[in-house]
Amino acid sequence: MLNRRQLRIKALESIYAFDKSLEKNIDFQISYFLKSNKNFFKLYITCFSLLRELHFFAKELHLKNKKKYINKDSDLSLNKFCNNLVLKRISSNEFLLKKTKELSIDYWESRSELISSIWNDIIESDISIKYLNDENKNFELDKLYLTNLFRKVIASNKKLYDFFEDTEISWINDLPLVNSLVLSSIKNSKKSSKSLPLMTDIYKNEEDAEFGLRLLKSVIDNKDMLQEHISKITLNWDNDRIAQIDLILLQMCLAEFLFFKSIPVKASINEYLEIAKEYSSKKSNVFINGILDKLSKNLTKNGTLKKNKRGMQ
Repeated sequence: MLNRRQLRIKALESIYAFDKSLEKNIDFQISYFLKSNKNFFKLYITCFSLLRELHFFAKELHLKNKKKYINKDSDLSLNKFCNNLVLKRISSNEFLLKKTKELSIDYWESRSELISSIWNDIIESDISIKYLNDENKNFELDKLYLTNLFRKVIASNKKLYDFFEDTEISWINDLPLVNSLVLSSIKNSKKSSKSLPLMTDIYKNEEDAEFGLRLLKSVIDNKDMLQEHISKITLNWDNDRIAQIDLILLQMCLAEFLFFKSIPVKASINEYLEIAKEYSSKKSNVFINGILDKLSKNLTKNGTLKKNKRGMQ
């Protein structure tokens, strides 16, 4: 599910787009933000639908070989792939089948070349060669194989990356976290349980569902006030010289100081410093940290910073 850092990043993207737009249409950005969150979940289900499609592809190939009375070592290996216990669970999982239908995920039938390309990478990989030639069979080995296969072969396929990039504009930013969530679902599968430990919703809870939207609105609705606070600290800086992303990160963190009483100041600062490492320049981290430290001290001194018991931790 979307964690709070990912929600902050998605809010950052929407605020940046709002600042760059001529219309300054907040309703459009809210709509885009919510759609982006839904697309995150759709990407997660899409990755599992791909695994199911690859499993189906292997079974079809195996069936064709049987009809041709092919009984080569390669087909015996194919049989082991088809009978991978974790893959079989993914293919028959009712929740995944239901969500695949609800979200209209039907990409693979018209992309046989992409599936063939990924399949060739799978069957030629050292991971598959070792696994398929190993006579040992058990749930843990099947799980280990699928985990390594997804991480090292499937997720790194260049054509698959291009497909994700072309399909949804937000998917490339979402992909690292989605891949880790897919891997987590595979790794946490238990032999004793017939179900899969899947992400069943976009958000962890109702509080997180509201968090990103509140943050987005808090920044856009209070832009002038937030900027006034920041300008007092950056008197020696020309605002035009402060990177746009840095300015938005400062506004977002300041909004958390002022409007999110249950989030500790230190937690907010640490989150935005981590985001700055990925989305801004190397020097930005020091600059942002310095400004946020001064802002928090000023707000505390004048009594504007008011946190509840949870936010004081």
